[in-house]
Amino acid sequence: MKMFSSYLKEMKIASRGFYFYIEILVAVILLLVVLFAINPEPDGKQVEYLYYDMSDEVFDYLVDKDITEGRARWIDDTEFELNPIAFELKNEDTGKVVSYDFKDSKTVTARTFVGLREKTGKIGKTAHILDSEEDALRLSFQNGNVAATTTVNEEGDFSYRYFLQGYETDRYSNMLYVLHTYSQDEIDAQMDTQVIRETGANTVPMDNQEAVVPIFVVIAGALMGIFIIMAYVFLDKDEGVIKAFAVTPSSIWNYLVTKIFVVMTTVIISSTIIVIPIMKLRPNYLLFYLFLLVTTFAFSSLGLLISSFFDTISKAFGVLYTIMITLALPAFSYYISSFDPVWLRFFPTYPALQVMKDLLMGQGDIANVILYSLVFLVSGILLLAMANSRFKKTLTV
Repeated sequence: MKMFSSYLKEMKIASRGFYFYIEILVAVILLLVVLFAINPEPDGKQVEYLYYDMSDEVFDYLVDKDITEGRARWIDDTEFELNPIAFELKNEDTGKVVSYDFKDSKTVTARTFVGLREKTGKIGKTAHILDSEEDALRLSFQNGNVAATTTVNEEGDFSYRYFLQGYETDRYSNMLYVLHTYSQDEIDAQMDTQVIRETGANTVPMDNQEAVVPIFVVIAGALMGIFIIMAYVFLDKDEGVIKAFAVTPSSIWNYLVTKIFVVMTTVIISSTIIVIPIMKLRPNYLLFYLFLLVTTFAFSSLGLLISSFFDTISKAFGVLYTIMITLALPAFSYYISSFDPVWLRFFPTYPALQVMKDLLMGQGDIANVILYSLVFLVSGILLLAMANSRFKKTLTV
């Protein structure tokens, strides 16, 4: 009861200050950015320049098949201005280098169609069909996009040549080799032998707006709690509140816990502002708020421990920002799936992001959530105990 009354007192004091509203304001701004600046299902920006060396009948058959099956559609023709340009092409198979040097300018018109995504019907890529391979090459190197030539010989066999820019991944290049080296039946047969274990089979993938919510909740929510709780502590240090515990019966432990409760309240409010309008009824809110509270508790305890080593927030800035930037590194792995080194998995924000994402998608494994919740809870208690010990040692009358 005493701790609850202390919490209410701290909430009243915090609500009169500036720091209490910082995270709430940040949450409102982030919500507006997500709703109005991020397209949930944007059109793909991939552009290709193509040349088909075949009869009109074969070309019409290929394209009409994609259009009939809903994989593509024609759009208005596109006009391009070809500028003078010089470049070299290296054949990856033979190593032969061919030089091109175009000194003239000219205008060309390309027939244009868009490839459509199977599930959403959104535009996946835009393809411009040129009347010659040279025009496709010039546009490719002028604008930095992929070019390709498709040829049909007298026997009706297809051959393909891709002109890449060099920034493509090995995985992409190998995929092109496989796609055109083996028949579709051989590829399908090989894929049928692959064992695929599908997790969350009934789960709808996140769109672009939903995908940023876990980052905002963990990085801008829990980590922001480190800064906020340190700001509260240093404000109290400046006003002599901390030193008063040396001559009063009040418990320093009670003081630290109520500070954490204040930050928890702020994080719950700010996270709710972001999550509910975007995710709606999709998440498992019971497990979501449970995990949010224990992660906030752990990070806030870390903030208290850091603040125990410094007298002012200006002296702690270096350590504070270093820790926050370090803990934010797993966000790169979240957005760039190919960047997932083993050492990054030891950062506490790595499992926090993964678990939070699963919970927001409505597919969080209860055992997994409870396990990581216990890990963060125990870690928070240990950090809080260390912070309590540090504050007691540094108390002076």
